[in-house]
Amino acid sequence: MDEFLSEEAACRLYDEGDAAHDFDHVLRVMRLAVRIAEAEGADVTVVRLAALLHDVPVEDQGRAAHHLAAARFAGELLAARGLGTERTANVVHSIEAHRFRDRSIQPQTLEAKCLYDADKLDSIGAIGVGRAFAYAGSHGSRLWRETSEQAAAAVQAPASAEYTPVHEYVHKLRRVLETLHTETAREIGRERHAFMQRFYARLDAEMLGLA
Repeated sequence: MDEFLSEEAACRLYDEGDAAHDFDHVLRVMRLAVRIAEAEGADVTVVRLAALLHDVPVEDQGRAAHHLAAARFAGELLAARGLGTERTANVVHSIEAHRFRDRSIQPQTLEAKCLYDADKLDSIGAIGVGRAFAYAGSHGSRLWRETSEQAAAAVQAPASAEYTPVHEYVHKLRRVLETLHTETAREIGRERHAFMQRFYARLDAEMLGLA
């Protein structure tokens, strides 16, 4: 499994990852992606490599275009290591298509669907809640400012410090489940989604002094 890229070598590429996109995230995604790939009959090597490289920090590239920069990096690295043209192209496509906020590139291969699903599963459930608050804390955002119902009713999401984990839940996380491609991921996702719903409802109640 380490013929083209070991976990140790991949880890060294993530020195600049933030708390929500560090190598711990990458390992969780890789494990989920391999689990989904094995259940769905996908090429596990392609899925594993795409997962290990999908969030590689590339100099001078922000989060908005990180998937494209990481895909280019992965393509050059794996071509040099002899993965093969078709498999390398599949890894590149999988990384290009994994971003939720850029839907212009949709997963076309089973392997790309496995990576997308695994990456999105890591954004919901208990770990998704933890990541949302870790990211908010590292970017100076408030813990809470309004309920999820109020956030959903607003014309647009607030910017910067006023954008809380509740807004991330309303505008992204609660929509993740419906975008998953594989039945294996959807089965995992339904439980994680339900937990996340309960958490944010409880958060609102406690913030309002109702629980």
